[in-house]
Amino acid sequence: MVEQPTSQEQAHEEEPKKERAWYFWPVVGLVALVAVFVVGLVGALVVALVADPNDAANWVGIIRDVFIIVLAMEGMLMGIALIVLILQLAALVNVLQNEIKPIVDNANETVTTVRGTTQFVSQNVVEPVIKFGALTAGVGAALREVLGIRRALGRSKNGKSGEEG
Repeated sequence: MVEQPTSQEQAHEEEPKKERAWYFWPVVGLVALVAVFVVGLVGALVVALVADPNDAANWVGIIRDVFIIVLAMEGMLMGIALIVLILQLAALVNVLQNEIKPIVDNANETVTTVRGTTQFVSQNVVEPVIKFGALTAGVGAALREVLGIRRALGRSKNGKSGEEG
C-alpha cells in the first residue's frame, strides 16, 4: 500500500527550492585557500618557536620550498588558463566573422528589399488609389453642386421657396 503524503509534506514539496547564489562556490574556494595559507603560516611559526634554531631553519626552508613549488604550479595554471582564454577568444572571433556577420548582412539585405517593396507599392498602388479617390470625391462634389443648382433653378421657376422640400 502506497502512503499518501500529508498536507505538510505536500506544502513542503510545492515550495520552490532555494538555489545558491552564483558567488557561493568562489567564496568557499577563496576561504579554503586562505585557510590553507593561514594554517601553513601558523605551522611555520610553531615550528620556528618550538624547535631548536638549526632544526627550525631546516623546517622553514622546507615550508618555503613547498610554497615556492605551489606558487610555480599556480603560475603554470595561470598560463594554461591564459592559453585557454586566448583560444576561446579566437573561437569567438571566428563565430562572429563566419556566423553572425552573414546573419547581419542578410538582415540588411532584407531591410533593403522591404524598403524597395514599400516604395514600389506606394508609387504603383497607393498613389493611384488616392488619386482615384480624390478624383471621385471631386467629381461627386461637382455633381452635387450642379444638381443642387439645377434643383434651385427648378424650384425658382416653379415658384416654390427654397425652404420647402
